Amino acid sequence: MRRYWTGVSSLLCISALTAAGAPLTAAASSEAEPASCRPVTMVKPIASGGAGSFPDYDVQPPMVLGRTAFFAANDGTSGLELWKSRGGELDTERVADVFPGATGSEPKSLTVAGNSLFFSAKGDGVGRELWKTDGTPEGTVLVKDLRPGPEDSGITALTALGDTLFFIADDGVHGQELWKSDGTPEGTVLVEDLVPGTGSSGISSLAVFRDVIYFAADGGPREVELWKSDGTPEGTERVAVVRVIESDPSEELIRGLTVAGDTIYFFAGSDYAKQWDLWKSDGSGPGTVRVSTLSRGPEDYAAGPVTLTPTGGQVFFVSGAGGSLWRSDGSSGGTFVIKESSDARFLTHLNGQLLFTAWDDDSGFELWRSNGTVAGTVLVEDIRPGRDSAAPFWLTVVDGKVMFSAETAEEGRELWSTDGTREGTQLLHDIVPGPGSSEPSWLTPVGPRVFFITDDGTDGAEPWVLNDCTPPELACPSAMVVEAQGPSGAPASYALATANDNKPGLPDISYSKLSGSDFPIGDTQVFVTASDESGNKSTCSFQVKVRDTMAPGLVCPRNMEVWRQFRYGAKVAFQANASDSVSKPSITYEPAPGSDFVVGRTQVRVTASDASGNVSRCSFEVKVRRDYDPQTESGCGCGASSPGVLSGWALLTAVSMLARRRRK
Repeated sequence: MRRYWTGVSSLLCISALTAAGAPLTAAASSEAEPASCRPVTMVKPIASGGAGSFPDYDVQPPMVLGRTAFFAANDGTSGLELWKSRGGELDTERVADVFPGATGSEPKSLTVAGNSLFFSAKGDGVGRELWKTDGTPEGTVLVKDLRPGPEDSGITALTALGDTLFFIADDGVHGQELWKSDGTPEGTVLVEDLVPGTGSSGISSLAVFRDVIYFAADGGPREVELWKSDGTPEGTERVAVVRVIESDPSEELIRGLTVAGDTIYFFAGSDYAKQWDLWKSDGSGPGTVRVSTLSRGPEDYAAGPVTLTPTGGQVFFVSGAGGSLWRSDGSSGGTFVIKESSDARFLTHLNGQLLFTAWDDDSGFELWRSNGTVAGTVLVEDIRPGRDSAAPFWLTVVDGKVMFSAETAEEGRELWSTDGTREGTQLLHDIVPGPGSSEPSWLTPVGPRVFFITDDGTDGAEPWVLNDCTPPELACPSAMVVEAQGPSGAPASYALATANDNKPGLPDISYSKLSGSDFPIGDTQVFVTASDESGNKSTCSFQVKVRDTMAPGLVCPRNMEVWRQFRYGAKVAFQANASDSVSKPSITYEPAPGSDFVVGRTQVRVTASDASGNVSRCSFEVKVRRDYDPQTESGCGCGASSPGVLSGWALLTAVSMLARRRRK
């Protein structure tokens, strides 16, 4: 059995430790766990003096609306009232003093429907009635006083169907019947008076199936029935009569309506008649049938069947005097006991298998798992070796694992987690070090945190949270090279980084320089930061390299022909043209312009270079004629001429010489 001690943040911090690092690129790095992140923290000491705001555990479990946990707590001044928290001390506060003074309204049956949290509570001069809140004092209001005055309306079984709340209540006129509410007084109405007058229909066990409400009711003498309703009188109808004991059905009950895929399961029977059966329905009368009889002896009736839990196409439940664990695939032959007299509890679905707490003579009360077969129902871990029990309680699924409280001689009762294997069953945090116990309970995921109630031995039972201290996994793109488009560089559009987190939802990703913006010539390091909802951060970086790899454009002069200017040649001037979009190129010549060129042909080589060292080359020919320029008195021409011009001057010279000869 492996254990992790103080410093392990949460269920998924363990995952992070075993993962041994984040999958980052070679150029990336991940920040370590923030020094300011504390894995387990008390939210707030609501009650002063160590009295604890949860004097006992007979209170309602927290309910989550959005990213906020709502719960009932007693600050020692206003009694048991409705509070809220997002996991920090500053955002933990009383929602409203529903019953002013020290009495307390004792909120119960916290249920979310739409954007409102409904609950039952007692008010000043008002019995236990239906209330709602949006999380603000002014938004916490009595929906309707169904039974005016100090008497309770007996409101129970609050069940949400979309934005509508269904519940059972007795207004003192119609008996206990089915009601619905949209959160307004005028929208809070009786659905149907199944038994007219003050008599009650015995309605119970509400469940949402195929977008309607299914429930059990007494439709008449000596009958128990399955009903459904869409919230209108005309849409409220009997589905089927459920008969378990033909001779005396008056004591029959239906309970435990549970939806599993396209089937709704329930128990029907009687403690009085000592018989309980498993039933199922496809929502129609003919499709409502008995699956199997569960009572195998007279003693079984006392414990009755409980806790239908769908898992992997099966339903698991507990039935019989010894709390035997059963499974069913919806057929009579597929319904049987898989762990006898085990006092099974906390049935929890995890990744296609069932995790639960059960008794065994060899290991005591420990953690088990089952795939629905006898052979596949096995002990996960004997957390407290021998017959001394670890008694795992409050099994709660959090991010693909199950968190729970368990007790050992060394650590007392503290927080544990499991993935359903022996190797993956570990102590999360020893809040009260040593054999003392913090007694964690009511584990509730709220956003990236896990909200729970615990006692650190100093402040009493108060709200705590398991914080997420695991940074996101971040992968940066590879380095990229971009061709420069001008002196200032070029715009660059890079591939985006990817990030994942150990909690639902994608982290926010920010960049030190945005994709598509202008990058200067050279190497620019782009830093990427991924931040999750808890404030954990990871960073990585990559380079955007802007390069000028294009050679300058270069145009050489045309080949040239010039007259001899002096005895061995001439001075010749010329100029090439070069251009570049990034930098001004420099031009070199060999030979250089203005140099002395000897008579004959000379190849001039031209080179243009830009600031990045890119080079272009071209060449042209300079021809120096043996003749002098005839226009010059000195007889040594120095200008450059085209071949046509030179031919013209030669013709004129020849005509002049011929004229002189004729005169003689």
